[in-house]
Amino acid sequence: MKSFTMTITMKTLYCALLLGLMGESGLGASVQISWTGRVTAGSRTTFTCSSSCFPNCVYSWNLNGRPVNGSSLTWTPDGQDVSVELQCIVLNPKTGIYSSTTTIVEIWNPISVRTSPPNAVPVLNQPLSLDCHDSESRHHQNLSDIVWYKDGQRLTLRENMQFLQDNLTLHFDSLLSSDAGFYQCEIYLPTSETRVYSLGFLLSYDPWNVTISGPDVVFPGRLSHFSCLTSCTLNIECTVRWDFRGGFPIGSFLSVNANHLKWIPSYPGTFQNFTCIAENKAAGRSAEDTKRVEVKGIPVSGSEAMHLNGLSVFLFFFFLIHTTVI
Repeated sequence: MKSFTMTITMKTLYCALLLGLMGESGLGASVQISWTGRVTAGSRTTFTCSSSCFPNCVYSWNLNGRPVNGSSLTWTPDGQDVSVELQCIVLNPKTGIYSSTTTIVEIWNPISVRTSPPNAVPVLNQPLSLDCHDSESRHHQNLSDIVWYKDGQRLTLRENMQFLQDNLTLHFDSLLSSDAGFYQCEIYLPTSETRVYSLGFLLSYDPWNVTISGPDVVFPGRLSHFSCLTSCTLNIECTVRWDFRGGFPIGSFLSVNANHLKWIPSYPGTFQNFTCIAENKAAGRSAEDTKRVEVKGIPVSGSEAMHLNGLSVFLFFFFLIHTTVI
């Protein structure tokens, strides 16, 4: 059994072509997922699955664990993911053989939280403004269109805070130590009737603060997301890398994309350490954070286990290729 991943990027066409996982007889069909344009948070994208399977084959999708039937899938990202796992499965009802392909779809988010002015640095007892910025320059005229969050919870204004410019700006009259945290804004886009979460901003008084966000408890067969949040500017002031102290993550899927990590564990009753290191080797500076994650639940079994075993070779080589490129 073998599988490989090939990504072809063009100016107006993003097409992921992968050889599907073979059935036991090794006669599975090749499967292709294609879409046009850049996948953008808040905009609809239609994905098409095609294959050499013939005739009357049955198509289905798996989008981050959500099943969808049919040879096409239309989806509007909400900004909460920088990438998603998209799988197309093709079944030949005549032979009973299935083939599948899995690709990682990168998502561009035009909404972000930024300091105003852009080079402003948070300083205790000094004013600061955070802007909810839409790089596509769309006009947001209703106050209800903009919602602010701190550390995942809807923000409640305190005496030193106020909203300006129709809620697009969160202004601090004088920063307090309790104002430190992870800030996001959420914008409603009438054109797609979707609420989009922004890229976040980590307000910290330590320029080398590093925090790993994500669950402390995960479950076998379920996709979990982890992000390395840094107050230094990625790829300018610092770069990040992941370290797996105590052992490599065991599971059916692992994706590392810059400061984002996705993992599907396999075995309950185990613990996994994720360490994110932000560093500037030229300046001789670094900072890190470690999260200890517990795997609870029951192990996957039956057809799920067979499917996960079929994916293992693909995932191993994907991780090697992906981390090498990074």
